[in-house]
Parts: sequence; structure tokens; C-alpha cells
Amino acid sequence: MSSILFPIVTERLSLVPATVKLYLMELHDRPAFTSNLNARVPEEWPPDQITPEVIEEFLGRMRTKDRKIWSFYWLLHQKSSELPVLIGSGGFLAHENGTLEIGYSVLPDYQNNGYATEAVRSMREWALSSLGNDCIIANTYPHLKSSIRVLEKNGFYLKGNGPEEGIITYEFRPEKGGS
Repeated sequence: MSSILFPIVTERLSLVPATVKLYLMELHDRPAFTSNLNARVPEEWPPDQITPEVIEEFLGRMRTKDRKIWSFYWLLHQKSSELPVLIGSGGFLAHENGTLEIGYSVLPDYQNNGYATEAVRSMREWALSSLGNDCIIANTYPHLKSSIRVLEKNGFYLKGNGPEEGIITYEFRPEKGGS
């Protein structure tokens, strides 16, 4: 497996790996969280999907012997004199069969600007090169058209019904023509 230096830097974003320490600060010490990220954290942080219970689940997975989660905070680059802004997050859960499940969320004020597409592309490339997986899935709701567009722009195709009623699964496999 190759290694990629962190943070992962794209045209407009830096993807900073989430750590146990950062998650604990996010839950319990916002000033320290902001300081350690070296970013401006908007008042509306976190996105609706990232509840304290979700963060606690992530922490549990990160603390296991064989790590089954990799996640990133997305920092939007600003003018050189300004701190970057925390706009979203995303990452992967590893399933027992070796499949990676990608998930992501962006604050509402930053949606529909291509940030999720850019971040998902860089996370996908990182997972393929660093984790060596050849299958990435994403579960979403059929009404989340923006999320579906992000996936399709990144080479994911509709696989079918998801693990729960009302959810659909998208899949990325490099040999299926994904980039």
C-alpha cells in the first residue's frame, strides 16, 4: 500500500484525518477543537447527520484493535491571511467482507458548490491507493439528489436497494469504468 501525506490537499480543500483526540475535543471542548484544527468552525457545526451518538460510535470503532474507520474533516481554503473554514466531513467504514462504505456531509451553507464532489473524489483515490480496496459503496436516500449527483460524478453507479427500506446503494469499482 502506498502512503499519502496528510492532510490530503485538493484544489479548494484540505482533508485532515479525524483522530480520537479531535473527536473528543469536538464533543467536549469546542475552543480546543477549533484551535487544534487551526480553522474557523461555524456556529452551525456539525452537520445534522453528525450527532454526538454518531461521534461516539466513530470513537468506539477507532479504539478497536483492528481499525474499521477512517474519517476526515474538510477545511475550505480561504485567502492566505484567513483561517480555513470547517465545512464538512466524511470517511469510510470497513465491512467484514472488505468493502468500504463511504459517507459524507456538508454544512448547508456550503452545499451545491462542488465541495462534496471534490472531497469524495480525493477520499476515493486515497482509499484505493492507501487501503487497497477495490469496492466502495455508499448508501443514500432516493430523494437526496445532490448526494446522488456527487456519487455519479465520482464514478459510482446504482447497485440497487440498500440495507434498509427506503435506502439505495451505489457502488464504485475501478474495473467498472470508474476513474
